[in-house]
Amino acid sequence: MVVKTTAFVSRASIRFLCLFLDADMNLLCTSHRFRFLLLSMLVICWGGRVATAQVADTLTFTAQSEGYALEGSLVKPRGFTEPMPAVVFLVGSGGSASYGTNYRKFVQWFLEEPLVPQGYVIVNFDKRGVGESEGVWYETNFEQRALDARNVALHLQQYDFIDASCIYVVGHSQGGWIVQIALAEYPEVFAGGISMAGATFGVRQQIINDYTTEYLCERGWPLAKAQKRATRKTNAALWYVGWAAQKGNMRQLQLIRDFTPASYLTEIDRPLLLLFGQNDGLVDPVWCQKSLDVLFPGGLPAQLQTHIAIGENHSFKTAPRCFEGAWSDIYYSEATRDYLVSWLVGQK
Repeated sequence: MVVKTTAFVSRASIRFLCLFLDADMNLLCTSHRFRFLLLSMLVICWGGRVATAQVADTLTFTAQSEGYALEGSLVKPRGFTEPMPAVVFLVGSGGSASYGTNYRKFVQWFLEEPLVPQGYVIVNFDKRGVGESEGVWYETNFEQRALDARNVALHLQQYDFIDASCIYVVGHSQGGWIVQIALAEYPEVFAGGISMAGATFGVRQQIINDYTTEYLCERGWPLAKAQKRATRKTNAALWYVGWAAQKGNMRQLQLIRDFTPASYLTEIDRPLLLLFGQNDGLVDPVWCQKSLDVLFPGGLPAQLQTHIAIGENHSFKTAPRCFEGAWSDIYYSEATRDYLVSWLVGQK
């Protein structure tokens, strides 16, 4: 069912308009807020007269997976007569992670705005127990999340406007781990994928990474001391969830605590881009590279590619590792968006 129509205005339109501003005003075009204002003005002024390929419809759907109904939506470009490639997006961890709430702007910035005008269908769905989807999210392990992504992709094959041979999967944070599993387990379904801030090491090491950053930033400890204390704290937390977890984040941690992506990464034969933020305090790119070096001592295979976004954090916003300011004062990276889009379009 079609629920709304969206107009997308390309970045080229913004840059073109900036050319006609005087020198002082042109400098403002480097500001994300100013460019967003220009974009809004263009949409208001142009109304329904935007290029056909830059207008899209949003459709809702229900996919079935292991007896659970998963609710989602897809953004479908207008004006394209041939079947289009699709991108299935996977959110991160926790019961509040949803494409309709805390991931809304992330999806719009990195996927919808740059890719819909180029003829890509952007697909989102809520994981089990989130939003209107059935099930319990904290009783769902990573392999089940990957299976859900696969079943959503199979559901998409019923639409004649989607090219079933060009369905990609993109995930952020925990969703990046799920991308790695999905590509290894279901290469017949997914043409490739992008893991955004998804670790190449396991859950236990990721928790140590998180606590290490906490001690480095909040207490100013030396690295060796921070890692030692972080390891002790992680061991205590995992011991506790082993017998006391009942629900929520602790219950899911009980399910996933032994997970490591190593066996999946070595099985992937589809193109995979591993994107990392240089200042990511949750998934340190240096730790990730060390894990890859152990897995692939002879170098990465051709189907795997890494990219470190300089000066960016876990959400690919430009900020130092120990950022203490307001979240609203930092912005999603245009450079990373351009890199992601260029890589994805290059796979066609």
